[in-house]
Amino acid sequence: MVVMWSLWQLPERKLPSESARPTEHETVTPIQPYHTTPVSHIGAIAAVIGGLSLLFKYRLAAENDAIVNLSEADFCGANLSGADLCGANLSGANLNGADLCGADLSGANLNGADLNGADLCGANLSRANLNGADLISANLNGTNLSDASLRYANLSGADCRYANLSGADFRQANLSEADLNCTLLSRANFSDTNLSNALLFFTNLRDVLNLEPFQLETQPSPLLCHVALPSYGQQPDLNPNRACDRIPQLLSTRYRISLEEAQWMVNEARQHHWD
Repeated sequence: MVVMWSLWQLPERKLPSESARPTEHETVTPIQPYHTTPVSHIGAIAAVIGGLSLLFKYRLAAENDAIVNLSEADFCGANLSGADLCGANLSGANLNGADLCGADLSGANLNGADLNGADLCGANLSRANLNGADLISANLNGTNLSDASLRYANLSGADCRYANLSGADFRQANLSEADLNCTLLSRANFSDTNLSNALLFFTNLRDVLNLEPFQLETQPSPLLCHVALPSYGQQPDLNPNRACDRIPQLLSTRYRISLEEAQWMVNEARQHHWD
């Protein structure tokens, strides 16, 4: 569908790093004496090298263990893109601002972890334990969070566009001002979830669990545009298009696209008929 492709092209709010990112299979080449490194980059380089060194240290120490124990580890600002952290214990870890784009965190324990501003674009977090995790303004664009546990997690302002949230447990979670455009939400549990000012554009809510009418009506209410509502929500006083007049400006501002392009996206999306 044209509109889905167009929405996928929306730029990320977080600018990608201009430097190459070493993967876990690459070695870091020592800097030659004749090379110069700007002072402003030293902190970033130290964070990357320190984070990778700590990760490898824990990997070697636990190579015979079934679960890699990284609880309380400090990966603040580290480059862990593409890292294999499947099933790892990262409870209470500091991953503030870390780059985890494309990382495999399936089944990982991130209970209480600090992921504030982390980049988890395209990461695999299916069945991961993120209970109580701090995911404020995190980039979860295209992330697989199917069947993940996010009870009491704070996802305020998180970018969840195109994420697979099927079967995710959001009980008592904070999704205020989160971007839930084009997300997969089948079987997601929204019991007592805070959805105030959440952006729900082109989103199917028909198969979500425990989403009460008051959660869509409380002030400040979530922004609805071309939303497929649960059966109980199909009533005259709950308009699934009530914010369509505001969505173009929001998309334009948030993703730095022209107002005309944003309006076109909204118009195209509203041509789609929910089955």
